[in-house]
Formats: sequence, structure tokens, C-alpha cells
Amino acid sequence: MLCSSAVRTIQTAHTVLAVLNLNKSKLIVTPELLEQSQGKWEGLDRKSPHILEAIAEMKRQNIVFCAPEGESLDMVQKRAIAALEPYVEQAKQESIVKNRKITIVIFAHGGVIQSLLQYYLQSNMRDAWLIRQHNTAINEIILNEDGVSLVRVNDYGHLTFLISEETSHRDANDKKNNRISKD
Repeated sequence: MLCSSAVRTIQTAHTVLAVLNLNKSKLIVTPELLEQSQGKWEGLDRKSPHILEAIAEMKRQNIVFCAPEGESLDMVQKRAIAALEPYVEQAKQESIVKNRKITIVIFAHGGVIQSLLQYYLQSNMRDAWLIRQHNTAINEIILNEDGVSLVRVNDYGHLTFLISEETSHRDANDKKNNRISKD
């Protein structure tokens, strides 16, 4: 089980592991699964003129665009894949030796998950943002000798009853205030 080092993600992972009665000590926390860094743009108003200009440029450059002192989508994908691949390879080897499926659970952020899905499904990176991701969504892919299969994407119905009013209120305020937030 791999997890972003963001506090919110660790809290989600601990909640899930407690509900499933799984050992928290098996959780591997890594900054390599953090969301895309917005650099100097963190917390800025998206409606300010210089940000609107930058967003237009971002749409033109897409995957290679980088906020000042931030990261491009391409950089995010490369660091996430570099962190994940050793575990994928280990799982492949274990599945052969043990003759069974091996599951890798990842607790990460929407942009990271989008880029991982795009990578493993071998779709165009420019379209990765089209893969909608709600908080706590489950995405499931199968990697085997037949290739890659997408089983489910953005499945979040399992936790909707747990979402607190406070979380909903905070998310609504972020959208209302057009804030660039770091999840």
C-alpha cells in the first residue's frame, strides 16, 4: 500500500485501513505521490489577470507547462511512475511465484491518479485531465499477461455517506473563491 505524504491523504488511508482492519504499518508513505506542485501559484486567486494569462498558456503547452517553481503534468507522471514501478515489478514476480493476483493500493491525488491511469492505459497524456476524479474515488486496473484492463474509474459512491458537512463546505468555499488548493 502506497500513500502520498500529504496529511489529508494519510488520514484517508488510515481511515480506510481501520475500516478494512488492515495493518497501518504496511503503509508506505512517499512524497513521490504528492499532487502537482503549483509552485508560486499555491493559494492564488485564479481570476487575477496574470493567472488568467498563465492558464491560457498552460492550455497551449498542456503537459509540459510549469507554474513558476512548480511542476508540469509530465514531471508529475514521471515521478509517480518511478515510485510505483518497483512495486509493480515486485507484484508481477510475486504473482508468478505464488500463482495468484497481487493487489497494490495507492492513496494519492486526482492529478497523480489521472496520470497513472493515462500511463497504464496508454492514452494520450494531453487527455489525462478528462479522467474525472472525485475525492476518495476508487480506480481499478488489472495488469496481467493479456495487457491492461480498466475495471472501474472514479467510483466514489462507497463513501458519500461519510462526507462531512465541513468538508463539503470547505470544498464549496474553495470553488467559490477560485483558490488553487494543494490537496
